[in-house]
Amino acid sequence: MRLRQSDIFSGLNANILKAIMAAGTRHAFAAAEFIYHRDDPADFLYVLMQGEVRLRLQDEGAEVFTIASLGEVFGWSSLIGRDRHTLSAICIWPTTVLKMDQRRLTALLEEDPDSGILFYRQLARALGNRLLQIYDTVAECSGPRAGPPSEVSHGDG
Repeated sequence: MRLRQSDIFSGLNANILKAIMAAGTRHAFAAAEFIYHRDDPADFLYVLMQGEVRLRLQDEGAEVFTIASLGEVFGWSSLIGRDRHTLSAICIWPTTVLKMDQRRLTALLEEDPDSGILFYRQLARALGNRLLQIYDTVAECSGPRAGPPSEVSHGDG
């Protein structure tokens, strides 16, 4: 079962995992094809099955993140209460994804609260890790950081 490759799905009840896999549909995209654009409705979660996807600020904007590992999840705006995507997702190579309807995924996780809690805990961890990676990228792009101001000795007298 390929979903086990993704940390976000690890440890979920086997029956829920099978139901999630069955609820998803496979979609193939050509190189340079967009999966979604910034401001498109965020109704689906995507799992990378093959290929590479770059997330950009706009269709032609700066690249923020690369999705290249089997089982990596993207498009999670749909799961965190956002109505629209905040980034664009473009395929770098021919790419296959598993596309999951947010409403169906949420309903499945609500049927097994333990799996639902675990899923959202792992989603929070994945979001945090991605944020830290973006911080590192921003720090690298902004050049050397200034250290703390030097202490000034005031002496006694």
